Amino acid sequence: MDKKNHLWIPDEEVIRLDKKLTARTKPRNIAFAEHGTKLSKGLQSIKQSFDSIAAVNSLADSDLLIFSVELPDGVKVKDKSELFTSNGMTVKAVKSMEKAIVASTKGQFQALKQRVDAYTQNGSGKTHFDYILDLKPYIGTEKNSNQLNKTLCLEDVPEKLDLQLMLIPNLGSDIYSPAIGRLLKRIQLEGGELQDDVYYLSDNTPVIRAIISPSSLSSYENDPAIYRIEETDFFSVDATQDEAIKLNSLQITQDIEFESLPIVVILDSGVIFPTEWSSLIVDHWLAPGSSGGDAEHGTKVASNAAFRYIAHQQYATSLTPRARIIDCNILDGNVPANIFIRRIQSAVDAFSRLAKVYNLSANATIPIEGDEMSIVGYELDALQLKKGIQIIISAGNHGLWRTETNLEDILDDDDSRVSAPADSMLSIVVGSIVGNDHENSISSKNEIAPYSRRGPGFTGFSKPDLATYAGTIISNGATSFVPPDPFSLVMSKKGNLVAEAGTSFAAPIISGDYAELLSIVPQQDTLLAKALLYHNAMPMWDEENITDEELVFAHNVYGRGIPNLDSCKFSSPGKVTFVRTGYLNRVTKERVTIYMPSVLAAQSGRNIAKVSVTCMSMPSVDRTKGTEYLGAYVRASLKKASSDGVTLKPVQPELKEGRLKWDVCQQFSKQFSQFNAGDWQIWLEVFSRWDAQDNDVPYALIVTIEDVSGTLDIYSEIEAQNRYRAMNAVRLMVTN
Repeated sequence: MDKKNHLWIPDEEVIRLDKKLTARTKPRNIAFAEHGTKLSKGLQSIKQSFDSIAAVNSLADSDLLIFSVELPDGVKVKDKSELFTSNGMTVKAVKSMEKAIVASTKGQFQALKQRVDAYTQNGSGKTHFDYILDLKPYIGTEKNSNQLNKTLCLEDVPEKLDLQLMLIPNLGSDIYSPAIGRLLKRIQLEGGELQDDVYYLSDNTPVIRAIISPSSLSSYENDPAIYRIEETDFFSVDATQDEAIKLNSLQITQDIEFESLPIVVILDSGVIFPTEWSSLIVDHWLAPGSSGGDAEHGTKVASNAAFRYIAHQQYATSLTPRARIIDCNILDGNVPANIFIRRIQSAVDAFSRLAKVYNLSANATIPIEGDEMSIVGYELDALQLKKGIQIIISAGNHGLWRTETNLEDILDDDDSRVSAPADSMLSIVVGSIVGNDHENSISSKNEIAPYSRRGPGFTGFSKPDLATYAGTIISNGATSFVPPDPFSLVMSKKGNLVAEAGTSFAAPIISGDYAELLSIVPQQDTLLAKALLYHNAMPMWDEENITDEELVFAHNVYGRGIPNLDSCKFSSPGKVTFVRTGYLNRVTKERVTIYMPSVLAAQSGRNIAKVSVTCMSMPSVDRTKGTEYLGAYVRASLKKASSDGVTLKPVQPELKEGRLKWDVCQQFSKQFSQFNAGDWQIWLEVFSRWDAQDNDVPYALIVTIEDVSGTLDIYSEIEAQNRYRAMNAVRLMVTN
């Protein structure tokens, strides 16, 4: 490969425009007398329910009533803020686009009742009450996670439940303090066991972890202070200890400048490298309150981050590392979610100034539900926004390969869905692909590994994000084993190679790739490095004639594919990549110019050129907004030059998949047979909601123009325009 620098798109090639905001309300043809009667009954039901649950009302000291407001289909809570505020209802959480959990004081509730009565009589307030579908109490089993309700329906319900009791968000410490006191007292009186101190999510929502009996669960389901109840997730790792191949005390290549190697933080069970490799370990850190893990799993994970596939170097005279390691020992057995979060936060606090790349190869044992962001997934997103870091997560492993005999049945099973925290929207989630064919393996080479969890992730967005080669598992009746091959072999803490399988060992391959890439992009921009990885992922499916439905399935199995690190780092004569980073908000939009070379346009034939676009964004997140979790997204569209050389024509990609609203990644490609050379544009526009409406949203844009024949030098013509700078020159300017 003739390596060329990617080209940086400067501000001079960007037109920034003001965006006119429009809002339209579609009138509803509502019979106000009939509808008002329905709303009045809803308010009466709310009042009656509050009176009936007075004994378990932990908000009794606050004068607050909590209830749900449902809007008609297509009417979004985010667009009706005046409806709520004008009628004394404060939105505390959003369950879906059309359903909000609100709080009102008793005085405000009485005033609301009077307004509804007036609406029922003469239609006053139609602009508000026409758009309320229903008002209901917020009590009962709807607060439970789906998994908890499944547990309660088992033939043998457990005698004790380890639960997370999440309070209503956004109430304030003056309300939380007495409510928590009442809850803790009741847990004790009802024979429950408090597990650890009350902890607070990043949005200051209190969560109580307690073990309670199923018979007392209803008192928490009906407590107005409680927003959601779910079973506690536990996080642990395990690894086999069978030694396979000795490394014969290979030394590290002597001319390596260790200080120049990027750093990957391994959040795991500890790392033990051979003494002679000690220069690769920047620090060993033990989480406060942890007894420390045994380093079996963590060492194997770290070896893939440091050496990529170490077996590829086993016959060399020395080993060449690509990354250094910070060992953060946070896993010492089954760690509950609250402690897991605390340890990760402490590790990031300790090292965020030194390292931006964090590998987390630990997942919950059960799949996500998808309608609510997991607690740990949210906390990882919040941490990445706060600290400017990138976390790479394993997709998780399932055990369906033990009972199923073919891959199709495994993928059809809901239990193969990704597990927390792999629903995190801002992390990079990694799945496993089998790297070698093995007899009796359920999965063949280039297929998803038989244990690797698949998507969709949160609210249907595709997961995993990326995949890479790893080992497979072969089951022979009562026994199973991992066959050794170049992709399954990892290093044990004894310094030997052992065959392992799991997404735990795929994630650090991507972590190391990402760290390599981050070290060469301008300003070590985490979003730009991520966009380059996604953009240059090699699809594991046939792109010819693929349908939207087929591509959705492929993305939920393989992510965007396996990253090509060379393509991430370099362009070539026939394949030119433009890059840019920036910020957008809801009142601005950008038109980014790229140059389409004439030498490529002069070619004749079918599908002679390909243009690929990836736009990554990093919006704010809010777990209290339910399915409306992401605060913004950036829409990207391609415009091509016309024959007049002035006007631009829109380009419509064949597929919708990859361009979903409210996703962090917009990605599409288009092949061209005939087109005009000259200036083309990428139009970028941000759409936002909630409190994020006035925020600047960072984005990273990657655009590649490719000569499909691979015979032309299009790079030289673009370079000769003298309009774009080499990306490495931009990096050097920033560094100096």
